[in-house]
Amino acid sequence: MAHLPPLQVDTFVTPPTRIHTGLSDINKQWWQPETSTLIHGPNNAVLCDPPITIQQCTVLADWIDSILALYATSTRPKKNLQFIFVTHAHGDHFFGAPVLQARFPQVKIIATATVAAGIPEQYTPEMYENVWKVLFPEGQLSEQQVCATALSTSNDFVLDGHTLKAYDVSADHKESSILHVPSLDLVVCGDVVYGDCHQYFVESNTTERRRLWLDALDVVDSLNPKIVVASHKRASQIDGAYLVAATRKYIIDFETLAAEREAGDWQTLYQKIKEAYPHRWNDFLLKTSCKAYFSIDPFGETKAA
Repeated sequence: MAHLPPLQVDTFVTPPTRIHTGLSDINKQWWQPETSTLIHGPNNAVLCDPPITIQQCTVLADWIDSILALYATSTRPKKNLQFIFVTHAHGDHFFGAPVLQARFPQVKIIATATVAAGIPEQYTPEMYENVWKVLFPEGQLSEQQVCATALSTSNDFVLDGHTLKAYDVSADHKESSILHVPSLDLVVCGDVVYGDCHQYFVESNTTERRRLWLDALDVVDSLNPKIVVASHKRASQIDGAYLVAATRKYIIDFETLAAEREAGDWQTLYQKIKEAYPHRWNDFLLKTSCKAYFSIDPFGETKAA
């Protein structure tokens, strides 16, 4: 690829936003920060994982436009947002995409076939009305449903001559993927890799499911990336391979602490994780993970509020 103009990469971390959880503790009333990754060549760009709300994606659209315009000259137009890539079928990684479609009408939403097939589940009444719109009420979410075009069976696509390849994996959601950009030694990991936010185990609530998440981390390692982008992290955290090791350790520690005899209820497990990881953020999602481990409805209080 030496003859190709190099790709560039920028990240934008949407800050935490207040949500309606039905809980009185202020520390349990927030949604986590989310990283969106913009990969761009001399002419075109792909945006990975737009955030959830209309307002968040309006801010993101302004940022994207500013980056694409940086390279414009009197003879070269600003870059074109060609694709939106969705790493996995959790609504907080694509619900805001219609805002970007309105701003960039030519953009095409893409995902692996597995992820694309999982997206409609997020719009079922059980999920969209009873969970997402409760957490994000009063018109914060777009009513336009996202439909992603599935990649070919090779799971790759081309951006300004560079081949980008997705890999299907299972992590905090069964329909997940990572995106490898070989020319940048970059892997965009979605929720496969976390920064300093508590990892979400509501769906990965069995040893077998967490084992699959560990397998996904092995896939990331096998690509030998220098840049590893985690979706949920502190904005100041560097996107590096060290985050893979930190994510793996958290899964193993959660498994170990949950298996201890004294962790007989979700409250005890919650406190143990808090003590082991005082620097990690989002007590609300930690609570949901601990409740799910004990087969308690993780969003019961939120739905009832």
